[in-house]
Amino acid sequence: MTDTAESNAADGSSSLHDLADVLDGWSNEELGNLGSLLEMGRIFEADQIIDRIKWLYHSKARAGTEAFTKNTLGRLRSKLSDYKHSSSQTENLRKVPTYDELIIGACKHLKAFDEASSIEEHELFLTHAVITAALQKMEPRERQKFFEQQVAFSEITSKANVSGPDLKGPATTFALLGAAQASGFGIYLASTTALGFLTHAVGVTLPFAIYTGMTSTIAFLIGPAGWLGAGIWSTWKLTEPEWKKLVPALVCIVATNSLKNLQASRLK
Repeated sequence: MTDTAESNAADGSSSLHDLADVLDGWSNEELGNLGSLLEMGRIFEADQIIDRIKWLYHSKARAGTEAFTKNTLGRLRSKLSDYKHSSSQTENLRKVPTYDELIIGACKHLKAFDEASSIEEHELFLTHAVITAALQKMEPRERQKFFEQQVAFSEITSKANVSGPDLKGPATTFALLGAAQASGFGIYLASTTALGFLTHAVGVTLPFAIYTGMTSTIAFLIGPAGWLGAGIWSTWKLTEPEWKKLVPALVCIVATNSLKNLQASRLK
């Protein structure tokens, strides 16, 4: 999220976090990663990405049916009375969802919603839900690797070009996430790790680097591509958001903005 926006009620009903604001200042590389996750190719236009998210969240099929029905009834009414019919366009029947609505919706979908929590907390809940789902889908030995794999924290901060807690020597990934959380670094590590799981799960390689050393260790050395995809998503209907595409995109937004915030704080 942007630094200037304040947290709002968890239902997102009066959110200040518009998607355009959340993506403000993103580089072509960052937008390219997001576009790839949304199956748009290496697109660099924020407006097109926002429109894609809008119709993944809202059912375009349902909106089109609604527009057809309204137009048919409007034309019929205009023939029977002095009513002046104006055509309803599918594009105008749905608004762009706010970032808050998307995060809350994704958390509800993954059963990670807490009514009393802020949007910032739900960003973390979302990444933890993805990691938890990944762990549940792993074979026992693969899960053991996650808990016992050792990673040097200094390598992660060096690759990300950020400052972090001064941890000496390698630590297990599980311990590292806990230590990072205590230092305020946790949302970045959790979100990049979750993003690594999600992209690996569907066999997607992002065109531009975003991952930390820990993410590459966990997500790309454990299990074959596609092992996560079958179990984390409930079957979606034409009238529901396509969370299979939206959740990776949202985790990418969390990871990218958390990294940008860390890098900005390093310059202060």
